Amino acid sequence: MGGAAAEAAQSRSRDHRAEADEPLRPTPTRPIRARSVRRSKSDPRTQAILVRADSPIRSAADLKGKRLAGTRGGWGQFLISATLEKAGIAPSEATFAPLNPVDAKVALMAGSVDAWAVWEPYVSFATLRDKARPIADGAGLTPTITLIVASDSAIATKRAALQDFLSRLDRARLWSLDHLDAYARNTAALTRLPEDVLRAAYTAQRTRPIALDDGVVTEVQEASDRATRYGILSRTLDVGRAMDRSFTAAASN
Repeated sequence: MGGAAAEAAQSRSRDHRAEADEPLRPTPTRPIRARSVRRSKSDPRTQAILVRADSPIRSAADLKGKRLAGTRGGWGQFLISATLEKAGIAPSEATFAPLNPVDAKVALMAGSVDAWAVWEPYVSFATLRDKARPIADGAGLTPTITLIVASDSAIATKRAALQDFLSRLDRARLWSLDHLDAYARNTAALTRLPEDVLRAAYTAQRTRPIALDDGVVTEVQEASDRATRYGILSRTLDVGRAMDRSFTAAASN
């Protein structure tokens, strides 16, 4: 979740939110009034750059001169920038097409873009239904961490309820790892997404809860600094200031 959910948590009209792999971004008119209280991590290969089955593109080295779709200001744009950098391709040597996942998939299948940077379950949907091919992924490039973010107000006044929620969420995450078929079946009934697509996505992701420790802060800080260098973030952020580790400590007791 992002966008409206992020604004709601900042404005205190919502106590918590899940923010997929994106650092809290304060602005001069919207200082941080929320903190990350828990995180989960997925396999970074589940963020990928996809091409059509009949595309001549075979690797990241072939992206030079191509039109690449992804979410502006998010991890689609980040994965494109990081992949080009790793391949030694300057940003000016490819064209970034800012598109949301639905429009990007249509554009890829129609041939109006050459590649598409996206995440699960879009990756599994495109590979299973449209025979798209991954030619690069987020391994070594993106943290693939989901934040559970709570408002400062909820942390201060609803700590017991928030801790209970986080504990339940951790147990549910661990249960899902051992019951992928049931997890996919139940989620398919709620979302109307194909069960086989969700099963493939969950199997690939292996999402698990992780502690808010120094390693996580360092990993996300490095990604945030790179996002600033790529021009995705307007300024450098201190990621550690947006973390509340007290819930991690409580969970380990």
